[in-house]
Amino acid sequence: MKRFLTTALMATAMFGICSNVQAKTLEEILKDKGVITEEDYKEATKHSDLTTYQPGKGITVQTEDGRYKAQVGGRLQARYENLDDDGAEDTESNFRIRRMKFWLQGNVFSKNLTYKWQQNFGGGDSVLEDAYFTYKVANPFSLTVGQFKPAQGRQELTSSGSQLFVDRSLANETFNLGYDLGLQASGQFMDKRLEYRLGVFNGNGPNQSNPDDNHMLVGRLDINPLGAFKMDEPSFNEKKLLVNIGASFATETMSGNDMGEIDGSNDTLDKALNIDDINDPATFTATFGDELDWTLYTLNLHAKYSGLTFGSEYFTLNADPKVGADWDADGYYIQAGYQILPKQLEVAARYSAIESTDAAAYTKFDKNETTLGVNYYFDKHNLKVQADYSMIEDDRSVNSDENLFRLQAQVIF
Repeated sequence: MKRFLTTALMATAMFGICSNVQAKTLEEILKDKGVITEEDYKEATKHSDLTTYQPGKGITVQTEDGRYKAQVGGRLQARYENLDDDGAEDTESNFRIRRMKFWLQGNVFSKNLTYKWQQNFGGGDSVLEDAYFTYKVANPFSLTVGQFKPAQGRQELTSSGSQLFVDRSLANETFNLGYDLGLQASGQFMDKRLEYRLGVFNGNGPNQSNPDDNHMLVGRLDINPLGAFKMDEPSFNEKKLLVNIGASFATETMSGNDMGEIDGSNDTLDKALNIDDINDPATFTATFGDELDWTLYTLNLHAKYSGLTFGSEYFTLNADPKVGADWDADGYYIQAGYQILPKQLEVAARYSAIESTDAAAYTKFDKNETTLGVNYYFDKHNLKVQADYSMIEDDRSVNSDENLFRLQAQVIF
């Protein structure tokens, strides 16, 4: 027993000593032996930063000439929710992992050929989100092919990790297009004062094929008259006023062949048009006829200055079935925030509403949401805690009003 204890103590001591000894690099050994000079040593080690780690951007590995680069990172959002539903007897109290994303991005062969892969493990499922590559011909023109978010409303295009509130607005969650498969041309002029995107997509959501020859066409134009405007909702003490004016459109012709091929993450199809649950062509034809044409427009105005941020966006959808009259649905949000302590403590308020009460509408809704929030940033979005309280009113249903409290911690690594 004594021998065992003695051996264990010696091994522990040796481990402790060895753990504090840092092995010399080959360059250091050669320099110490006089094989190479001090100048040779500096030349051999000056590119030691080709592998780096930066909080919020992950681990980056690249070649000296920059032609090959790989960046690995991730984002975790851990959330607590308390939902008081007027139509339910009990209050729901719930912990959840809202998002757990890993990404790999970089460039290959050339700095102009970039790629991105992103997988979301939040909610217990593994979902492929981004999987694309982009070739930049010049600033005015790039081509992207694969799976990514079409050029839809600004709030949906802004990362869920860069939102002013715990999550996006009621209007955005009703009229967004989610991820899709397709081809997109994009570019910018005048130092990003003018940006455009135009693409063609399958139109049925992520990881979904297109069963016919009808595609979804999507385009967006952003005007930033005072300089580049990042896809980031809070204002982290910008020294000058920044303004973004943007607009987008999306249009598609749906047929019975699309039924059963739609992924529910396209909320325009799922919530606004309410056709996600139609799983067979016969039901679709009986409801809409041979085809359903839909067109979605968005218009937004955003501004930032010295810790103050403002954002607003309007959505309008028109549905035109072969059978029956066409109908409209719309929604909007308006929000503002101010950092009481620059880059640390922020308060925010938002109002959002959606409406589809047209007599011919296949789905009808009339809801609004008022949200108050507070955020604390330890390292901007890389490490933050957000809390908000939403009062949701449903004017079409009895006992369907809700009060929702959310508390979320985020780390990007």
